[in-house]
Amino acid sequence: MSRTTPQPPRRRRAAVAAALAVAAPLILAACSDDTAASSDDEAWEPDRDIEWIVPYTPGGGFDTYSRGIAEVMQAGHLPDGVNIVVRNSPPLPQGIASMFNADPDGYTIGILPMPAAIAQEIQEPDLAQWTTSEFTVLGQVDENGYVVYVPDDSEFETIEDLIAAQDIRAITVEEGSSSALAGLATIQALDLDADVTYGAEGSAEVVTAALRGDADFFVYGSTDLVGFVESGDIRPLMYLGTEDQLPDNVDWLQDVPTAEEAGFPDLAGAVTELRVIVAPPDLPEPVAEYLRTALAETMADEEFVTWAEEAGRPIVPRTAEETEANIADQIEQMEELVPQLADG
Repeated sequence: MSRTTPQPPRRRRAAVAAALAVAAPLILAACSDDTAASSDDEAWEPDRDIEWIVPYTPGGGFDTYSRGIAEVMQAGHLPDGVNIVVRNSPPLPQGIASMFNADPDGYTIGILPMPAAIAQEIQEPDLAQWTTSEFTVLGQVDENGYVVYVPDDSEFETIEDLIAAQDIRAITVEEGSSSALAGLATIQALDLDADVTYGAEGSAEVVTAALRGDADFFVYGSTDLVGFVESGDIRPLMYLGTEDQLPDNVDWLQDVPTAEEAGFPDLAGAVTELRVIVAPPDLPEPVAEYLRTALAETMADEEFVTWAEEAGRPIVPRTAEETEANIADQIEQMEELVPQLADG
């Protein structure tokens, strides 16, 4: 596998609140300048509920972040009486298409999984009813490096044990998801003798299947399964993110060998999940700026920072411009990686 470009460094968690406090006024000032330059009839704010689409089932990471943002945003950063209604819309292609093809009026937004969106577009161009690069980007709430996990009672104590094994089984969610991509990249990079079962509905089902013996290992996000690790149900064998992507508030992860340390530098950061907030293409600029401002205010809100800490969900907030750059980088990465995985 050829080397891929790692994602931009993860902000250290201890500095999140300070960084938000600095960034938010700049974002808001820019939005205020744009609004001042517009005529009154161009100004916009919502006067009814906003639908938030999650392309996964309830309870997973994307759903959890969405509901956390929605709770804080509607409580203090939208007009009185305007709520955010979270709608789960699996499977993944259906949810992404729902976000992309909705009316660009500000009343439909959602959380987009990257690189899953671009990977599915590349893999199934005739079926993907969206163009990833055309979404209206509002911001980013998190980026998530991956981990190779095994059940706690597994015979595999190290990643080397897994590499030496034969006829092993992996399990993941639907094909084309970010987790599935990370799993395939891991199998190829480590040359594992592994078969993959697809179709688990979410992280809990993946873990449950492994615990009952239906899989020997699985690849999932570093912040998605904290409770299962801390309870002793599963063990991490190797971290697939870069050193800069290590979340500070996941203590056990600090002692897990990285792909670089294990001798697989090309795997480090090859697949990193971004949780991106988007709206349909061609959203009018006053509407986009209103929503970007509301999102920036929400992620800078002490209530949201506190929610993230209590929920064990690190936040890596980025502006729309920074997020667009991240998406462009991932599109370039996946255009190289996805054909390699298909050939493997």
